[in-house]
Amino acid sequence: MKHRFTSLFRRSLPVPVFLAFALGIAFEATTIRAQTPAAAPAAAAPAAPAAEGAPAGGDGTDTKVLAPEKTFWHVIQEGGWIMVPLAIISMWCMALIIEGFIRIRLVNFAPQETVVLLKQAFAEENYQQAWRVCKAKTSFLTNVLRTGLERIGRGRSASESAIADHSLKESMIFRTKISYLSTIGVISPMVGLLGTVTGMIKAFSTLGASGIGDPSKLAAAIGEVLIATATGLIVAIPAFFLYYFFRNRLQQVTIMAEDVINQLMVDVKYEELAGIKIGESLEAELAGGAP
Repeated sequence: MKHRFTSLFRRSLPVPVFLAFALGIAFEATTIRAQTPAAAPAAAAPAAPAAEGAPAGGDGTDTKVLAPEKTFWHVIQEGGWIMVPLAIISMWCMALIIEGFIRIRLVNFAPQETVVLLKQAFAEENYQQAWRVCKAKTSFLTNVLRTGLERIGRGRSASESAIADHSLKESMIFRTKISYLSTIGVISPMVGLLGTVTGMIKAFSTLGASGIGDPSKLAAAIGEVLIATATGLIVAIPAFFLYYFFRNRLQQVTIMAEDVINQLMVDVKYEELAGIKIGESLEAELAGGAP
């Protein structure tokens, strides 16, 4: 168990590191933007101190005027209305990521205590008891194995076919969930680009109305609308990365759970069990509920 936990930790370690790296880029961009000097006030009257023969600063050196420091919330506000759908998408992405880390694990697909109970039932050739265990303890392993047990009286081919079909069905449920991460990775940059385009339209409309008297205002407006594109990329990159991460993990735990099922079913004597009923019908007969 300790080795399994260590292995899981090592496989999961690159993910928070990657997320921290992405967030670090975002905050670093915010810091650089907040510390950019405002050149316009300094350039407004360059000859005034020289004309008066007085230094700009108290010690004879020029004093740089810095723009007021902006918080992360201010940067988000500068992104415009498009930041609202991007925030909703990012929360949806985070919910899928948390669910993926919780659910796509071998301990959930094939719980060890359930495997022990099933091995005991199969060793005793008590397949109805194995079916009861599968019915009582829901997991990928038990859901798939239960369908095979219910067709065990129809022969090896029918039982193995049922197991394969239901395994695909169960894995598709998880695969559909994680495929939304790929969708988020595609649409997030496009949503951010939409915000950038609408912001550029607004900026150039203002420029057309007031002229290009101060180019720095146009540059500032362009910088603000690019925040939307950057935000879309910050959401999309981890989403794409984790989509492939969860897809590979799902394939891994599915194969491991199927290996457990194959180990349980390998010694079943199908010829001796021909025509036997396993499942709800036998349970009803044992309870005296059969007509």
